[in-house]
Amino acid sequence: MQMGDENELKLFYQQYFTLFVTFANHLMRSEEEGRDIVHDVFISYWNIRNDFHDLIAIRAFFYRSIRNKCLNAIRHKKIEDKYVTEHVQRVENDEYMYETILKREAFHLIHEEIRKLTAMEQRVLLLSLEGKSNDEIALELGVALSTVKSHKAKSYAELREKLKYLRFLTLLLQ
Repeated sequence: MQMGDENELKLFYQQYFTLFVTFANHLMRSEEEGRDIVHDVFISYWNIRNDFHDLIAIRAFFYRSIRNKCLNAIRHKKIEDKYVTEHVQRVENDEYMYETILKREAFHLIHEEIRKLTAMEQRVLLLSLEGKSNDEIALELGVALSTVKSHKAKSYAELREKLKYLRFLTLLLQ
């Protein structure tokens, strides 16, 4: 196998795959996950096969690698489970739901008003919201710096006027 003989790898695979999967399945909840891990280790082995000089070292590599990959998968699952639990708790919280609805509605209203601006005002404002400086916006749009400043000022003034009720609404709902 060290020399890249695929037939030798095939024989090794046929001889040890079931053993390695059984080992992985003792560590994992799912047989499918165990099989995937063993397949990954076979690929890893093939990529570094020149580092091994005997069957004992190869088998030790497989057991160590399978164990480590199983531990990583278990840790990852634990993190996912924690996230799901926390997320469910947030979603079940009425205050979180009201806050989420308000944010979505405000976001929608703001973008509706942005769509009513001229095309240039929209582009300037959206680039600004992306965090770009006035100089960067001017360069990207090929316009003068004063043009960018003018469009921003006009856009913000229009949005403040059209969306002033949002400030009042958020104060009421707090």
